[in-house]
Amino acid sequence: MKNGQLMEKQETNWFRGAAAVMVVLSHYAEWWSWFVPVEGNAEVFRQALTKLGVYGVDIFFLFSGYAMVKSLGRERMHGAFIWKRIKNVYIPYLIVVGIIELLEGGFASMQDFLYFASGYDHWYMFVLFIFYIGFIAIYTVVGGRAPRVAVFFVFTYIFSRILYERGMRDFWYVSNIAFALGVAAGEYEEWIKKTVDKIWIPLALVLAAGMAFAAKWGLEGGADAGGGSEEYWLRLQIGATVVWVLLVLVLASKCRIKEKGIAFLGRHSLYIYLTHTYIFMWCTNHLELDIAWRFAVSALATVVISFLCGILVKAPEILIFRK
Repeated sequence: MKNGQLMEKQETNWFRGAAAVMVVLSHYAEWWSWFVPVEGNAEVFRQALTKLGVYGVDIFFLFSGYAMVKSLGRERMHGAFIWKRIKNVYIPYLIVVGIIELLEGGFASMQDFLYFASGYDHWYMFVLFIFYIGFIAIYTVVGGRAPRVAVFFVFTYIFSRILYERGMRDFWYVSNIAFALGVAAGEYEEWIKKTVDKIWIPLALVLAAGMAFAAKWGLEGGADAGGGSEEYWLRLQIGATVVWVLLVLVLASKCRIKEKGIAFLGRHSLYIYLTHTYIFMWCTNHLELDIAWRFAVSALATVVISFLCGILVKAPEILIFRK
């Protein structure tokens, strides 16, 4: 690991892959109840799986915020940085989701097209694009590490509050703090790394205990303990997100992970997220197989097609480079 660097690419790819698995599993667990009635312990287990998705998104936002700072470095905002975001995220989104939209019949109205262009129907992409725009604007106007981090946290709060006031689902704003924490981790990584190196074992144990409490609280119906208060539930959820993000940060910093399968999924996690819903719906509607096999085929097809999407999107760049 480079001196002072908090996390290596291999570890961030591995955790991204784990996050992709968590998101897909959460959706599969939710969709499973459409076909197979579950109750008792099986239902508790299914409910636990459905909650994985939010924590998977936390991981994606954490590493996205961190990567933004690392990619920009200590330089002023410049066009190459903006183009890299467009090339690596927005163009792949347009290509993959554009193909899916055409397969589903195209755009019925201008509003449909605008929702597609903004990523609105893929809430994670929509929020990610807003964070990209906010980061670029703040890092263009504001100078200095501390002011930039402070303003970005204010931006995150205002954006999250707007989503909250509009009645968006909880994961539209609960996970947002993870992106801001990623930005802070990128800016203060030298100090964080020194601290983690000294106390990472007791710190990881404390954070793991906090996550055990959060998981137990969530499965037992958490909000009821606060008299059904939405504000109480929201504070606990944000607290769980902060604890989880810090735990992932510590583990990603200290663990040297050699396993390559999950890291492979991490390198293609954007395409897994964009394609897995469409592939699942197609498989369950068209394959005459037992429902468990349709789920299994959906998962395998998602991995294969995501890999092919990566090749498709990068093919023009590879050809130009070879010439």
